[in-house]
Amino acid sequence: MSLPQSEVNRLLQENLTQNDIEFFKNKYGKKFVKALRTVEEGKIVRYQFSPSEAVTWIVKGRGRQYLVIPEIYCTCRSFYQEAVISRETNMCYHLLAQRIAEIREEYNTQESTDVERRKLYVEWRRTD
Repeated sequence: MSLPQSEVNRLLQENLTQNDIEFFKNKYGKKFVKALRTVEEGKIVRYQFSPSEAVTWIVKGRGRQYLVIPEIYCTCRSFYQEAVISRETNMCYHLLAQRIAEIREEYNTQESTDVERRKLYVEWRRTD
């Protein structure tokens, strides 16, 4: 699900133009609008654990938090149904939101311990 460099360059602009937004809406549809809104609302969290230095991305959805493995996987039902089962797409809006947030450096950072990470993973791995 990696984005082409031309799209990364567009997202790196400080302010997206209406032209840019239309371009992404045409390519990604409603997913882009939801993803951009999610980023703007500050719902992307990058966890940094110590001492391992492991990084985990979380996207706060409507009902719960979703574990996102960038460009690969999300624990949401939409990803499972649309990407894994029916193969209609290769991403959900959570994956797109994480990528936009990372490119634009618009995410919250949370530091924690590896002991706490094990507890958090139990919650984040849920797929319901």
